[in-house]
Amino acid sequence: MSHPELNIDLTAEELIRLRFSALEEHNFALLYASYHPLAPFLEQFPDAGAYLEFAVQTLSGLRLCKTRVGLSRATPGGVELICALSFELGSSLQTLYELALLKPTEAGWRYHSAQKLTGEDYQGEFAALDFIHFDRQSPQIRF
Repeated sequence: MSHPELNIDLTAEELIRLRFSALEEHNFALLYASYHPLAPFLEQFPDAGAYLEFAVQTLSGLRLCKTRVGLSRATPGGVELICALSFELGSSLQTLYELALLKPTEAGWRYHSAQKLTGEDYQGEFAALDFIHFDRQSPQIRF
């Protein structure tokens, strides 16, 4: 399924913001389509139908409260962006910080993977969150 929003002209940051909007709107098809073809996530959900069924069951109750995009850095394989996502799911308010890796494709930037930090892992202000907070995590798990 084609998504005109996923055009070749999007910057890596614009793709992240588009993903946040898709999550807020529960547009799980667009979210799925924004993944890089070699994203580890697609090993768990190699077909959009299975992901959409999962997302409707588990993420339909999600309400975004605030999203932020911070620092970025170029890597040999793409661009890393520091992001934050505050949301309510059920009766719980959560904040996730992520170091998102976006990689270029012939169709434009796509989301490959991320290293995540919870509110327990990082308790400072978003503006102070830097690559060092992710770099010093052990182990560094990307998914």
